[in-house]
Amino acid sequence: MKDYSSYFVGIPLPQKYQQDFEDLQADVSQISPLFKTTYPKTPHITVCYLSKQSQSALPEIVEDIKKHLEILKGAKLKVGGLGYFGKDKPRVLFLDVQYPKQLKEFNKILSKSLSHYYASDNDLPFHPHVSLAWVGDPEAQKAFKASQLELNSRLEKVNWTFDITEVVLYGVDSTKKPEYHEKLIVFAIE
Repeated sequence: MKDYSSYFVGIPLPQKYQQDFEDLQADVSQISPLFKTTYPKTPHITVCYLSKQSQSALPEIVEDIKKHLEILKGAKLKVGGLGYFGKDKPRVLFLDVQYPKQLKEFNKILSKSLSHYYASDNDLPFHPHVSLAWVGDPEAQKAFKASQLELNSRLEKVNWTFDITEVVLYGVDSTKKPEYHEKLIVFAIE
């Protein structure tokens, strides 16, 4: 197995929305070429972010994830609408996610269970989303403010609803730009 800069547990966007996601990213880039889109092949909702891990820790992480999958049985997500992190200085543009209490419970239990594999992102409040683009530099932030109505109009048309059928342990290679996410282990929700 490769050496990854970090790991995370996430829920992949179903394959049936893959092309829609890629088209949406193209639209966002057309609205503002200053936005840097996320890796288009692995759209997901992050549940729990983990720091860099040794290969020997992965079996324990996998077992912890398996123990709690039952919580997500029958859970459904709805993706759509404009969201962003960074109030006055947007950093990340995303699709918002409406989610059931099972997902919040899964996040809470999994974050506690995996706390010894801690990553600083776990200090942030849980806000399920599907990242679209980074808006970090000042010029991109100005472009965001100028195009916010157009972005909102485009993203409010997104209405993707689906059952959570799998959870994935991803490896992150942040040496690649954009950052590369690889599906390492897929857990079916049965």
